[in-house]
Amino acid sequence: MLIVDDVEANLSALEALLQGLDCTVTRAASGNAALMAMLRKKFAVVLLDANMPEMNGFEVAQHARMNPDTRDVPIIFLTAHSAEEFALRGYDSGAVDFLSKPFNPHILRSKVSIFLELHSGRRLLADANVKLADQNRQLQVLAEKERAAAAESQRANTALKVAYQELQATQAQLVQSAKMASLGTLVAGIAHEVNNPLAFISSHLGTIRSSLHGFFERVHDVDPEAKERWDRALLRLDQASDGVERIRDLVLKLQTFSRIDQGERKKVRISECLDSVLTIVNHRTKGIDVQVDVAADDEVDCHPSLLNQALMNLITNAIDAVDGQGQIVIRAAAQGEQYVLSVSDDGPGIPPEIHDRIVEPFFTTKPVGKGTGLGLSITFTIAEKHGGSLAFDKRPGGGTIATLRIPR
Repeated sequence: MLIVDDVEANLSALEALLQGLDCTVTRAASGNAALMAMLRKKFAVVLLDANMPEMNGFEVAQHARMNPDTRDVPIIFLTAHSAEEFALRGYDSGAVDFLSKPFNPHILRSKVSIFLELHSGRRLLADANVKLADQNRQLQVLAEKERAAAAESQRANTALKVAYQELQATQAQLVQSAKMASLGTLVAGIAHEVNNPLAFISSHLGTIRSSLHGFFERVHDVDPEAKERWDRALLRLDQASDGVERIRDLVLKLQTFSRIDQGERKKVRISECLDSVLTIVNHRTKGIDVQVDVAADDEVDCHPSLLNQALMNLITNAIDAVDGQGQIVIRAAAQGEQYVLSVSDDGPGIPPEIHDRIVEPFFTTKPVGKGTGLGLSITFTIAEKHGGSLAFDKRPGGGTIATLRIPR
Protein backbone atom coordinates (compact mmCIF):
# COMPACT_ATOMS: atom_id res chain seq x y z
CA MET A 1 0.00 0.00 0.00
CA LEU A 2 1.22 3.53 -0.81
CA ILE A 3 0.54 6.57 1.39
CA VAL A 4 1.24 10.01 -0.06
CA ASP A 5 1.42 13.28 1.91
CA ASP A 6 3.84 16.21 1.95
CA VAL A 7 3.68 16.41 5.76
CA GLU A 8 5.87 13.86 7.55
CA ALA A 9 3.66 13.88 10.65
CA ASN A 10 0.63 12.97 8.57
CA LEU A 11 2.51 10.05 7.03
CA SER A 12 3.50 8.76 10.46
CA ALA A 13 -0.05 9.13 11.74
CA LEU A 14 -1.46 7.21 8.73
CA GLU A 15 1.11 4.47 9.14
CA ALA A 16 0.22 4.13 12.81
CA LEU A 17 -3.48 3.87 12.02
CA LEU A 18 -2.77 1.08 9.47
CA GLN A 19 -0.71 -1.01 11.90
CA GLY A 20 -1.90 -4.63 12.07
CA LEU A 21 -3.23 -4.85 8.53
CA ASP A 22 -1.65 -7.57 6.40
CA CYS A 23 0.27 -5.29 4.07
CA THR A 24 3.54 -3.42 3.54
CA VAL A 25 3.28 0.38 3.71
CA THR A 26 5.37 2.56 1.37
CA ARG A 27 5.70 6.33 1.94
CA ALA A 28 5.88 9.14 -0.63
CA ALA A 29 6.27 12.81 0.34
CA SER A 30 5.39 14.35 -3.04
CA GLY A 31 3.41 13.75 -6.20
CA ASN A 32 6.53 12.96 -8.25
CA ALA A 33 7.74 10.49 -5.63
CA ALA A 34 4.32 8.86 -5.64
CA LEU A 35 4.31 8.39 -9.44
CA MET A 36 7.86 6.96 -9.37
CA ALA A 37 6.89 4.50 -6.62
CA MET A 38 3.76 3.41 -8.57
CA LEU A 39 5.92 2.69 -11.63
CA ARG A 40 8.32 0.56 -9.61
CA LYS A 41 5.76 -1.48 -7.72
CA LYS A 42 2.17 -2.65 -8.03
CA PHE A 43 0.11 -1.36 -5.05
CA ALA A 44 -3.16 -2.72 -3.71
CA VAL A 45 -4.39 0.82 -2.87
CA VAL A 46 -3.02 4.41 -2.70
CA LEU A 47 -3.97 6.87 0.07
CA LEU A 48 -3.33 10.21 -1.66
CA ASP A 49 -3.43 13.68 -0.05
CA ALA A 50 -5.31 16.02 -2.38
CA ASN A 51 -3.49 19.21 -1.27
CA MET A 52 0.24 19.13 -1.96
CA PRO A 53 2.65 21.73 -3.36
CA GLU A 54 4.15 21.46 -6.87
CA MET A 55 1.82 18.58 -7.89
CA ASN A 56 -1.44 18.11 -6.03
CA GLY A 57 -3.29 14.80 -5.64
CA PHE A 58 -5.67 15.44 -8.52
CA GLU A 59 -2.75 15.86 -10.93
CA VAL A 60 -1.06 12.73 -9.57
CA ALA A 61 -4.27 10.76 -10.17
CA GLN A 62 -4.64 12.11 -13.70
CA HIS A 63 -1.03 11.18 -14.57
CA ALA A 64 -1.54 7.70 -13.08
CA ARG A 65 -4.66 7.14 -15.18
CA MET A 66 -2.76 8.09 -18.37
CA ASN A 67 -0.14 5.35 -17.85
CA PRO A 68 -1.22 1.74 -18.74
CA ASP A 69 0.95 0.38 -15.90
CA THR A 70 -0.72 2.49 -13.17
CA ARG A 71 -4.20 3.34 -14.40
CA ASP A 72 -5.90 0.43 -12.61
CA VAL A 73 -4.42 1.17 -9.16
CA PRO A 74 -7.31 2.21 -6.83
CA ILE A 75 -6.81 5.70 -5.28
CA ILE A 76 -8.49 6.99 -2.11
CA PHE A 77 -8.19 10.74 -1.74
CA LEU A 78 -7.49 12.31 1.66
CA THR A 79 -8.79 15.88 1.96
CA ALA A 80 -9.76 18.55 4.47
CA HIS A 81 -12.38 19.89 2.09
CA SER A 82 -16.09 19.22 2.45
CA ALA A 83 -17.49 16.17 0.68
CA GLU A 84 -19.62 18.19 -1.71
CA GLU A 85 -16.74 20.36 -2.84
CA PHE A 86 -14.38 17.41 -3.26
CA ALA A 87 -16.65 14.73 -4.81
CA LEU A 88 -17.02 16.11 -8.33
CA ARG A 89 -13.35 16.98 -8.82
CA GLY A 90 -12.06 13.84 -7.04
CA TYR A 91 -14.08 11.36 -9.04
CA ASP A 92 -13.28 13.19 -12.30
CA SER A 93 -9.60 12.72 -11.51
CA GLY A 94 -10.01 8.96 -11.14
CA ALA A 95 -10.60 8.46 -7.41
CA VAL A 96 -12.45 5.35 -6.28
CA ASP A 97 -13.24 6.83 -2.85
CA PHE A 98 -12.33 9.69 -0.51
CA LEU A 99 -11.87 10.34 3.22
CA SER A 100 -12.21 13.70 4.95
CA LYS A 101 -9.80 14.82 7.64
CA PRO A 102 -9.80 14.20 10.52
CA PHE A 103 -10.12 10.44 9.80
CA ASN A 104 -12.28 7.93 11.57
CA PRO A 105 -9.75 5.14 12.22
CA HIS A 106 -12.37 2.38 11.87
CA ILE A 107 -13.62 3.70 8.51
CA LEU A 108 -10.06 4.18 7.26
CA ARG A 109 -9.00 0.65 8.19
CA SER A 110 -12.25 -0.84 6.85
CA LYS A 111 -11.93 0.79 3.44
CA VAL A 112 -8.25 -0.07 3.16
CA SER A 113 -9.00 -3.68 4.15
CA ILE A 114 -11.56 -3.98 1.36
CA PHE A 115 -9.02 -2.95 -1.29
CA LEU A 116 -6.37 -5.21 0.24
CA GLU A 117 -8.77 -8.15 -0.04
CA LEU A 118 -9.64 -7.20 -3.62
CA HIS A 119 -5.96 -7.02 -4.49
CA SER A 120 -5.32 -10.38 -2.84
CA GLY A 121 -8.24 -11.89 -4.74
CA ARG A 122 -6.99 -10.47 -8.03
CA ARG A 123 -3.53 -11.81 -7.33
CA LEU A 124 -4.92 -15.25 -6.53
CA LEU A 125 -7.02 -15.11 -9.68
CA ALA A 126 -3.99 -14.08 -11.74
CA ASP A 127 -1.95 -16.93 -10.24
CA ALA A 128 -4.80 -19.32 -10.96
CA ASN A 129 -4.98 -18.05 -14.54
CA VAL A 130 -1.25 -18.57 -14.94
CA LYS A 131 -1.53 -22.10 -13.57
CA LEU A 132 -4.56 -22.75 -15.74
CA ALA A 133 -2.73 -21.47 -18.82
CA ASP A 134 0.25 -23.66 -17.93
CA GLN A 135 -2.02 -26.67 -17.45
CA ASN A 136 -3.72 -25.90 -20.76
CA ARG A 137 -0.33 -25.80 -22.46
CA GLN A 138 0.58 -29.10 -20.87
CA LEU A 139 -2.76 -30.59 -21.96
CA GLN A 140 -2.21 -29.26 -25.46
CA VAL A 141 1.21 -30.87 -25.53
CA LEU A 142 -0.25 -34.16 -24.28
CA ALA A 143 -3.12 -33.91 -26.76
CA GLU A 144 -0.67 -33.22 -29.57
CA LYS A 145 1.42 -36.22 -28.51
CA GLU A 146 -1.71 -38.36 -28.38
CA ARG A 147 -2.77 -37.12 -31.82
CA ALA A 148 0.71 -37.83 -33.16
CA ALA A 149 0.66 -41.29 -31.54
CA ALA A 150 -2.82 -41.94 -32.97
CA ALA A 151 -1.71 -40.77 -36.41
CA GLU A 152 1.40 -42.93 -36.22
CA SER A 153 -0.71 -45.87 -35.10
CA GLN A 154 -3.10 -45.24 -37.98
CA ARG A 155 -0.19 -45.08 -40.42
CA ALA A 156 1.23 -48.28 -38.99
CA ASN A 157 -2.16 -50.00 -39.21
CA THR A 158 -2.60 -48.81 -42.79
CA ALA A 159 0.89 -49.98 -43.72
CA LEU A 160 0.23 -53.32 -42.01
CA LYS A 161 -3.07 -53.69 -43.85
CA VAL A 162 -1.43 -52.88 -47.19
CA ALA A 163 1.41 -55.30 -46.46
CA TYR A 164 -1.10 -58.00 -45.50
CA GLN A 165 -3.09 -57.44 -48.68
CA GLU A 166 0.10 -57.53 -50.75
CA LEU A 167 1.09 -60.75 -49.01
CA GLN A 168 -2.32 -62.26 -49.73
CA ALA A 169 -2.12 -61.14 -53.35
CA THR A 170 1.41 -62.56 -53.66
CA GLN A 171 0.32 -65.84 -52.13
CA ALA A 172 -2.67 -65.98 -54.48
CA GLN A 173 -0.40 -65.23 -57.44
CA LEU A 174 2.02 -67.97 -56.36
CA VAL A 175 -0.86 -70.43 -56.04
CA GLN A 176 -2.17 -69.41 -59.45
CA SER A 177 1.29 -69.64 -60.98
CA ALA A 178 1.72 -73.10 -59.49
CA LYS A 179 -1.63 -74.10 -60.97
CA MET A 180 -0.60 -72.75 -64.36
CA ALA A 181 2.71 -74.61 -64.16
CA SER A 182 0.90 -77.82 -63.25
CA LEU A 183 -1.58 -77.22 -66.05
CA GLY A 184 1.26 -76.66 -68.50
CA THR A 185 2.95 -79.90 -67.46
CA LEU A 186 -0.36 -81.78 -67.64
CA VAL A 187 -1.24 -80.34 -71.05
CA ALA A 188 2.23 -81.12 -72.37
CA GLY A 189 1.85 -84.74 -71.25
CA ILE A 190 -1.66 -85.04 -72.62
CA ALA A 191 -0.62 -83.45 -75.91
CA HIS A 192 2.19 -85.97 -76.26
CA GLU A 193 -0.12 -88.88 -75.50
CA VAL A 194 -2.94 -87.59 -77.71
CA ASN A 195 -0.89 -86.45 -80.70
CA ASN A 196 0.53 -89.93 -81.37
CA PRO A 197 -2.91 -91.63 -81.61
CA LEU A 198 -4.20 -88.66 -83.59
CA ALA A 199 -1.41 -89.03 -86.12
CA PHE A 200 -2.12 -92.79 -86.28
CA ILE A 201 -5.86 -92.19 -86.81
CA SER A 202 -5.27 -89.42 -89.35
CA SER A 203 -2.93 -91.56 -91.47
CA HIS A 204 -5.25 -94.57 -91.31
CA LEU A 205 -8.22 -92.44 -92.33
CA GLY A 206 -6.34 -91.73 -95.56
CA THR A 207 -5.65 -95.45 -96.01
CA ILE A 208 -9.29 -96.29 -95.38
CA ARG A 209 -10.37 -93.65 -97.91
CA SER A 210 -8.00 -95.10 -100.59
CA SER A 211 -9.08 -98.67 -99.86
CA LEU A 212 -12.77 -97.80 -100.02
CA HIS A 213 -12.22 -95.93 -103.26
CA GLY A 214 -10.63 -99.01 -104.82
CA PHE A 215 -13.40 -101.24 -103.53
CA PHE A 216 -16.07 -98.88 -104.85
CA GLU A 217 -14.53 -98.98 -108.33
CA ARG A 218 -15.08 -102.76 -108.39
CA VAL A 219 -18.60 -103.04 -107.04
CA HIS A 220 -20.44 -99.89 -108.10
CA ASP A 221 -21.53 -101.51 -111.40
CA VAL A 222 -22.67 -104.70 -109.66
CA ASP A 223 -24.53 -103.31 -106.63
CA PRO A 224 -27.11 -100.54 -107.35
CA GLU A 225 -26.95 -99.37 -103.72
CA ALA A 226 -23.15 -99.06 -103.77
CA LYS A 227 -23.20 -95.38 -104.76
CA GLU A 228 -25.44 -94.44 -101.82
CA ARG A 229 -23.33 -96.42 -99.36
CA TRP A 230 -20.16 -94.96 -100.81
CA ASP A 231 -21.39 -91.39 -100.34
CA ARG A 232 -22.44 -92.18 -96.77
CA ALA A 233 -19.01 -93.67 -96.02
CA LEU A 234 -17.21 -90.65 -97.47
CA LEU A 235 -19.38 -88.32 -95.36
CA ARG A 236 -18.50 -90.25 -92.20
CA LEU A 237 -14.81 -90.21 -93.17
CA ASP A 238 -14.93 -86.43 -93.70
CA GLN A 239 -16.67 -85.96 -90.34
CA ALA A 240 -14.08 -88.19 -88.64
CA SER A 241 -11.28 -86.20 -90.25
CA ASP A 242 -12.87 -82.94 -89.07
CA GLY A 243 -13.15 -84.36 -85.54
CA VAL A 244 -9.48 -85.35 -85.54
CA GLU A 245 -8.48 -81.87 -86.72
CA ARG A 246 -10.64 -80.27 -84.03
CA ILE A 247 -8.96 -82.38 -81.35
CA ARG A 248 -5.54 -81.51 -82.77
CA ASP A 249 -6.47 -77.80 -82.80
CA LEU A 250 -7.81 -77.93 -79.24
CA VAL A 251 -4.61 -79.55 -77.93
CA LEU A 252 -2.54 -76.92 -79.74
CA LYS A 253 -4.56 -74.08 -78.19
CA LEU A 254 -4.32 -75.61 -74.74
CA GLN A 255 -0.55 -75.72 -75.18
CA THR A 256 -0.58 -72.10 -76.33
CA PHE A 257 -2.63 -71.05 -73.28
CA SER A 258 -0.72 -72.96 -70.58
CA ARG A 259 2.83 -72.33 -71.94
CA ILE A 260 5.22 -74.23 -69.68
CA ASP A 261 7.88 -71.58 -70.48
CA GLN A 262 5.93 -69.11 -68.32
CA GLY A 263 8.99 -67.67 -66.57
CA GLU A 264 10.49 -66.40 -69.80
CA ARG A 265 9.69 -63.30 -71.79
CA LYS A 266 9.15 -63.89 -75.46
CA LYS A 267 7.32 -62.45 -78.44
CA VAL A 268 3.81 -63.76 -79.01
CA ARG A 269 0.89 -62.85 -81.22
CA ILE A 270 -2.14 -61.48 -79.38
CA SER A 271 -4.47 -63.10 -81.91
CA GLU A 272 -3.12 -66.54 -80.96
CA CYS A 273 -3.49 -65.79 -77.24
CA LEU A 274 -7.09 -64.65 -77.68
CA ASP A 275 -7.87 -67.63 -79.88
CA SER A 276 -6.67 -70.07 -77.22
CA VAL A 277 -8.54 -68.29 -74.42
CA LEU A 278 -11.79 -68.10 -76.39
CA THR A 279 -11.49 -71.79 -77.22
CA ILE A 280 -11.27 -72.66 -73.54
CA VAL A 281 -14.26 -70.48 -72.56
CA ASN A 282 -16.27 -71.37 -75.66
CA HIS A 283 -18.79 -73.42 -73.62
CA ARG A 284 -19.66 -70.27 -71.61
CA THR A 285 -20.27 -67.99 -74.59
CA LYS A 286 -23.41 -69.70 -75.91
CA GLY A 287 -25.99 -66.99 -76.57
CA ILE A 288 -23.38 -64.20 -76.27
CA ASP A 289 -22.34 -62.16 -79.29
CA VAL A 290 -18.53 -62.17 -79.05
CA GLN A 291 -16.79 -59.84 -81.51
CA VAL A 292 -13.00 -59.81 -81.91
CA ASP A 293 -11.09 -57.07 -83.72
CA VAL A 294 -7.30 -57.54 -83.66
CA ALA A 295 -5.05 -55.32 -85.75
CA ALA A 296 -2.56 -57.04 -88.06
CA ASP A 297 0.54 -55.86 -86.14
CA ASP A 298 -0.21 -57.79 -82.94
CA GLU A 299 3.20 -59.08 -81.78
CA VAL A 300 4.25 -58.15 -78.23
CA ASP A 301 7.12 -59.05 -75.92
CA CYS A 302 5.66 -60.47 -72.68
CA HIS A 303 5.36 -63.33 -70.20
CA PRO A 304 2.99 -65.45 -72.33
CA SER A 305 1.35 -67.51 -69.59
CA LEU A 306 0.76 -64.44 -67.42
CA LEU A 307 -0.70 -62.51 -70.34
CA ASN A 308 -3.01 -65.45 -71.16
CA GLN A 309 -4.09 -65.53 -67.54
CA ALA A 310 -4.87 -61.79 -67.59
CA LEU A 311 -6.89 -62.16 -70.82
CA MET A 312 -8.77 -65.10 -69.36
CA ASN A 313 -9.69 -63.07 -66.23
CA LEU A 314 -10.94 -60.07 -68.25
CA ILE A 315 -12.99 -62.18 -70.66
CA THR A 316 -14.57 -64.37 -67.95
CA ASN A 317 -15.45 -61.21 -66.00
CA ALA A 318 -17.21 -59.87 -69.10
CA ILE A 319 -19.03 -63.20 -69.51
CA ASP A 320 -20.19 -63.02 -65.89
CA ALA A 321 -21.36 -59.42 -66.45
CA VAL A 322 -23.62 -60.18 -69.43
CA ASP A 323 -24.92 -63.30 -67.65
CA GLY A 324 -25.54 -65.52 -70.67
CA GLN A 325 -27.04 -62.98 -73.06
CA GLY A 326 -25.47 -59.82 -74.44
CA GLN A 327 -22.46 -58.61 -76.34
CA ILE A 328 -18.72 -58.71 -75.67
CA VAL A 329 -16.33 -56.77 -77.91
CA ILE A 330 -12.59 -57.47 -77.78
CA ARG A 331 -10.27 -55.03 -79.53
CA ALA A 332 -6.49 -55.09 -79.70
CA ALA A 333 -4.09 -52.76 -81.49
CA ALA A 334 -0.74 -51.04 -81.12
CA GLN A 335 -0.72 -47.42 -80.05
CA GLY A 336 2.76 -45.97 -80.30
CA GLU A 337 5.08 -47.82 -77.93
CA GLN A 338 2.16 -49.52 -76.17
CA TYR A 339 -0.13 -52.36 -77.06
CA VAL A 340 -3.73 -51.74 -75.96
CA LEU A 341 -6.28 -54.49 -75.47
CA SER A 342 -9.85 -53.72 -74.39
CA VAL A 343 -12.71 -56.00 -73.37
CA SER A 344 -16.11 -54.31 -73.27
CA ASP A 345 -19.50 -55.70 -72.28
CA ASP A 346 -23.06 -54.39 -72.20
CA GLY A 347 -23.73 -55.65 -68.66
CA PRO A 348 -24.92 -53.53 -65.71
CA GLY A 349 -21.57 -51.78 -65.26
CA ILE A 350 -19.55 -51.12 -62.11
CA PRO A 351 -21.36 -49.20 -59.32
CA PRO A 352 -19.49 -45.93 -58.58
CA GLU A 353 -19.22 -46.72 -54.86
CA ILE A 354 -17.06 -49.82 -55.50
CA HIS A 355 -15.14 -48.63 -58.57
CA ASP A 356 -11.97 -47.92 -56.57
CA ARG A 357 -12.07 -51.32 -54.83
CA ILE A 358 -12.48 -53.75 -57.72
CA VAL A 359 -8.76 -54.61 -57.88
CA GLU A 360 -8.45 -55.13 -54.11
CA PRO A 361 -7.47 -58.72 -53.27
CA PHE A 362 -10.48 -60.82 -52.17
CA PHE A 363 -13.01 -58.07 -52.92
CA THR A 364 -15.94 -59.49 -54.90
CA THR A 365 -19.61 -58.75 -55.46
CA LYS A 366 -20.32 -62.30 -56.53
CA PRO A 367 -22.18 -64.72 -54.23
CA VAL A 368 -20.20 -66.99 -51.92
CA GLY A 369 -18.70 -69.82 -53.95
CA LYS A 370 -18.97 -67.93 -57.25
CA GLY A 371 -15.84 -65.82 -57.02
CA THR A 372 -12.68 -65.37 -54.94
CA GLY A 373 -12.06 -61.68 -55.63
CA LEU A 374 -8.59 -62.48 -56.97
CA GLY A 375 -9.08 -62.35 -60.76
CA LEU A 376 -8.83 -58.59 -61.29
CA SER A 377 -6.26 -58.22 -58.51
CA ILE A 378 -4.01 -60.76 -60.24
CA THR A 379 -4.65 -59.11 -63.61
CA PHE A 380 -3.65 -55.73 -62.14
CA THR A 381 -0.44 -57.30 -60.77
CA ILE A 382 0.32 -58.88 -64.17
CA ALA A 383 -0.15 -55.49 -65.87
CA GLU A 384 2.28 -53.88 -63.40
CA LYS A 385 4.77 -56.73 -63.85
CA HIS A 386 4.84 -55.87 -67.56
CA GLY A 387 5.25 -52.15 -66.81
CA GLY A 388 1.70 -51.49 -67.98
CA SER A 389 -1.66 -50.52 -66.53
CA LEU A 390 -5.23 -51.73 -66.10
CA ALA A 391 -8.20 -49.34 -66.17
CA PHE A 392 -11.98 -49.63 -66.07
CA ASP A 393 -14.38 -47.14 -67.65
CA LYS A 394 -18.06 -46.81 -68.39
CA ARG A 395 -19.15 -48.13 -71.77
CA PRO A 396 -21.35 -45.74 -73.81
CA GLY A 397 -24.88 -47.07 -73.54
CA GLY A 398 -24.13 -49.07 -70.39
CA GLY A 399 -21.62 -51.67 -69.36
CA THR A 400 -17.88 -51.66 -68.73
CA ILE A 401 -14.70 -51.31 -70.76
CA ALA A 402 -11.60 -52.95 -69.26
CA THR A 403 -8.40 -51.67 -70.87
CA LEU A 404 -5.05 -53.44 -70.51
CA ARG A 405 -1.97 -51.53 -71.69
CA ILE A 406 1.51 -53.04 -71.87
CA PRO A 407 4.74 -51.84 -73.51
CA ARG A 408 5.28 -53.55 -76.84
